[in-house]
Amino acid sequence: MLEARRNLLAVVLDTLVPASAGFPGAGAIALDHVLAAAAASPEVDALLSDGLSAVDDAARAAGGVGLAPLGQDDRERVLRRIEQSHPAFFDSLVRCAYDGYYSHPTIVARLGLDPGPLHPRGHRLAPEEPPDLARVIARGPIYRRA
Repeated sequence: MLEARRNLLAVVLDTLVPASAGFPGAGAIALDHVLAAAAASPEVDALLSDGLSAVDDAARAAGGVGLAPLGQDDRERVLRRIEQSHPAFFDSLVRCAYDGYYSHPTIVARLGLDPGPLHPRGHRLAPEEPPDLARVIARGPIYRRA
């Protein structure tokens, strides 16, 4: 069952972000990230389980054999129906998939970006004057001591 869920999720991810122009599909890149997000959150796990069941049911209704054997256009039609019928699942899936895909070192390097953190290397924050807190300090505590 877990292997079937993993395989279906990989096909769904590859449908969302297919391999093209030298970039791998999201099924190879973002799968572990999406599964880790589901493992870390019971809510995401429940959304993923329910959503993948709905995808499988819709794919079987469309072609009788599941999602994997369908062509890209038919897969996209199935996912569009799921996007309408299960918007919370689809929103969560897309967010997790894109986070995992576009933060993966392979994709970051393929895009020609520096894989390191944005700050502090080369991205300086403009110096600011600290806010004037004199009025807040003069007011004193506004809470009761326990």
